[in-house]
Parts: sequence; C-alpha cells; structure tokens
Amino acid sequence: MRIIYCNLKEGKVKIKPENLDDLWYLKSIIREGDLVSGKSYRRIKDEEKLRSDKGVRVPVYLTIRAENVEFAKYISRLRITGKIVEGPEDLVSFGSYHTIEVQPNEVLTISKDSWNNWELDRLKEAEQATAAPIVLIVCIEEGEAEIALLRGYGVDFLARVTSNVSGKLDIDAHEATASQFYSEVTKKILEVIKKEKIDSIIICGPGFSKDNILGFIKEKYPEVANKCTIESTGSGGRVGVQEILKRGVVEKIVKENRVSKEAREVERIFTEIGRDSGLAAYGINEVKKALDYGAVAKLLMSDLFLRRCNETDELIEKAKKARGEIIIVSTEHDAGNMLEGIGGIAALLRFKVG
Repeated sequence: MRIIYCNLKEGKVKIKPENLDDLWYLKSIIREGDLVSGKSYRRIKDEEKLRSDKGVRVPVYLTIRAENVEFAKYISRLRITGKIVEGPEDLVSFGSYHTIEVQPNEVLTISKDSWNNWELDRLKEAEQATAAPIVLIVCIEEGEAEIALLRGYGVDFLARVTSNVSGKLDIDAHEATASQFYSEVTKKILEVIKKEKIDSIIICGPGFSKDNILGFIKEKYPEVANKCTIESTGSGGRVGVQEILKRGVVEKIVKENRVSKEAREVERIFTEIGRDSGLAAYGINEVKKALDYGAVAKLLMSDLFLRRCNETDELIEKAKKARGEIIIVSTEHDAGNMLEGIGGIAALLRFKVG
C-alpha cells in the first residue's frame, strides 16, 4: 500500500492499495460513518427513451458516508456502500445509496473524525507488507493436489487437481497416468507464477508424490524447481496445508509470514486452554482482567472484533504499556475463525491471574 497524503489534523488520508492484501487491510480500517472518496461510475438513463433503456455508465468522482464494507476477494474488489454526500450535482442525487468498488492501484481518500492508533498502525503494517514474499503451497498425494496461495490476509485456495492414477501392479499404466497427473499439477503452478510474483513454493504431502512431482519439475522447469522446498505432512488436501501453517514451516523458509504466525499463536491459545494451565485468557472480560494485572504477553484480536468493539484502542494501549505483542488475526483463514469462536479476543499470559 502506498500512502500518498496524510493529514491527521484534517482526518484525511489518501492511499493507493496495490494488491489484494491491501484491500483486506482497508476492510478493517474503513468503519461506519467514515467518508470515502474515489472514482466510480453512475448509470445515466435517457428519459426520452423506452423504459428498457439501461443507460450509460459515466465515470464520476464521489464521496460517500460508509455504512457497509465488503472484501470481495474472488473479484479483486473492496465494495464500500453508503449515502452520497459529495459529487457532480447534475449526475447524482445526494442522500441516495451508492457503492464504490475499489480495485488494486486505484486511489481513494478516507476521512475520519479522528483516527484510532490501531488504525494508523494497520496502515503502516500494510505499507510494510507490500514487500513481503508470496508463498505457493502445493499439497499433493497420489491422484489429488491442492494448490493454495499464501497471502497477507489468509490462504487463497486456487485449484484442486484430481486424477485416476492406475494401480502399481500395471507399471506402464501407472507411470503414464502419474506422469499426466504431475503434468496437470505443474501446469496449474505455472499459471499461478504467470499471474503472481511467487518467491517460494512449498511442495508437501504424505507419501512419495511430493518427491516425484519435484523430480518432474526439475526435469521440465529447473528455474521453477529452484524455488521449491519439500515438506512431509500427515494428511493431504486442505488439512495438509493447514498443518504446514501451524508447524511454522513457512516462517523457516521466508523468515516471518503473517498467516503462519497467526495460525501458530491461535494454536498455542487452544493448547493452553486444553491444558487448563491458566496461561491463556479468552473473551473480553477475561482478557481485560489479565491486562489490568499486566499479565498479557501476546494479545490476539480478530479483524471482525476490531470492527465491532469500541474499546480496541484502550485494550491495545494497555497491552503496549505492559510490553505485550498485539496480533490482529484475519478471519479469511481457519485460525481467525477459531479465534472468533471464542469471542474474537484472547491472550497468552506471562503468569496466571487469580
């Protein structure tokens, strides 16, 4: 994300989101009541024509007061809906509803009465995250492969490739069908590489299929093979992908990855809860109590909790004063949904709180 202009006295920030991750960040930053200005389109009808006339889409620059924000990742859009408060008077009706659809590389301006500290932190985080490496995970077992892209906001499951690989008793048929399967999986990997700047590829799964496809890739596309790392998992499919995230494999390869870290920390929360160790607190009342004691080492909040809770600034500041780490967990992946299931807020503690 690129911050083009920032004047906190005016409450105005002009930004240019550069990718899908940036749109996801904006989903948590733009709140109900904020003014959002940007380029959009209005459909203008010719009143003299028949009712069936659908009109012409005309580009306009509008300001709306946000009421709803939707991150539509499958169409690469952030959809912001609200009432129009500024725009060309000959083309729009003030007070009518409109949706501004923001795509990567489109500029928009956000105006707030006041910016919370955590909102400014999210902007800075988004700025820094632009340079983060992009990781592709291919979880493969015999006859089935799950291909997932690890983005800043979560795991984007792109494709599943399945094939009927012949039994090993018929060696020739087995080798032919397996080779065809590896070719189809590799084709999907290459399609992703054309669209995304992939830094690392993790090929994982149970059994020997992961080793076999890496051998196939080395023979056909050695430059792609140079980006690949092999890892074993107990399961295939999406379960295998989640296993890779929870084990911190991604972090070992690219030092630190946001989604992998979130998955690991949420897993630690549930482990401590299961042990009844007293070193985890969850739900806003328990976490507040732990913060008052200065016991919080890591404060975890879901992005949805950020949007619905009016006390987030106070909670974050208390955690910072106690030198606690603040982790905002995306609900675009399993770890975020697990955190939502226990209230959207939890903490790992330095010591037990009576």
